[in-house]
Amino acid sequence: MPRVIEIEVNINARTIAEAVHLAVEAEASGARQIGVWDSPAAFADCWTTLGALSQRISTIPIGVAVTNPLTRHPVVTASAIAALANTAAGGVFLGIGTGDSGVYNLGGRAATRSVLREYVICVKELLGSGRSRWHGRDVFLDQRPQVKVPLYVSAHGVKALELAAEVADGIFLGLGHSQDVVTEVLAVLSRVASEAGRDPSSIDLWWNSYAISVDADSDQAITESGWLLAHAAHHLARFGMDGKMVPAEFRDKVAELGEYYRLTHHGRHSSEHREDYIEKAIELGVWGYLRDRFLIAGNHAEVRSKLKALHSMGVRKFETGPSVRGLEGIRSVLDLVGEMNRNGVGLRPDDREESQLPGLHA
Repeated sequence: MPRVIEIEVNINARTIAEAVHLAVEAEASGARQIGVWDSPAAFADCWTTLGALSQRISTIPIGVAVTNPLTRHPVVTASAIAALANTAAGGVFLGIGTGDSGVYNLGGRAATRSVLREYVICVKELLGSGRSRWHGRDVFLDQRPQVKVPLYVSAHGVKALELAAEVADGIFLGLGHSQDVVTEVLAVLSRVASEAGRDPSSIDLWWNSYAISVDADSDQAITESGWLLAHAAHHLARFGMDGKMVPAEFRDKVAELGEYYRLTHHGRHSSEHREDYIEKAIELGVWGYLRDRFLIAGNHAEVRSKLKALHSMGVRKFETGPSVRGLEGIRSVLDLVGEMNRNGVGLRPDDREESQLPGLHA
């Protein structure tokens, strides 16, 4: 089979009806997975939403992208995904991270990596054997999934990458996709997975693009999506800049932009906020650096060229969402990717080693 470009559409809907509409249209337009945010202060409950999606989405996996170790007990999470797995015809997946708006907007702080590791292992064991330990106590789950549930870890730094390479089935990569970052990310994953006795090629990689923006007017596409660079900076800055693959000359300014991001408006920023983020990035002198590292934006030819270049580096699975132009924006991306795949952007299996670093599935 050709190694095609794949798109996961992540949905942050206010209502279940809105989420169902977006998901159904995304599936029909060629999305390969549907993710739902777990951010209860601002959006519809993820598990209730996924239950509704399980009755409408039949050909592709659905899942949470992502939940966290702090607002949901591991047995609660394992039970929810197990029930979903036994219902959803297209399959499911489970994403877990340290916690962002879903934690901070409830007055908390992100989990430490040690807590994230314990949580991931606990959920995996519950889904497998039905028995595990959490905070020193035995826990159990009787109703287990009848099919395997892939477990993904969200990673925005080297330490999280290392943890994911040791314990996760896949990774949601939030470090960007400039050539230097891709090279370093894949090297870390290959090293750590091999040290852990795992086959690096078994780790499923989805690269967070925040949003892929396509418009006949290249400047408009960049302007519509450029505010997301503040969101990217926020993720890089949360636990300090060490291990974030940011050159020394940009570290302080990227951190300042990240701290400037309004997490209480996460996923629902006004046009004034969006313009403000772009102006702040330009003022701080990090606009060009972050744009090259994180944005996939421009006219059709420019986005096509960017995706082809990333594909040649082994980057072929992307997360995107309705943050730029809503459903119309999602359709434009999926239409472009569908056209590229039909025209042979994917490589034959025999060409695999030319499209990625050795031993990695990207």
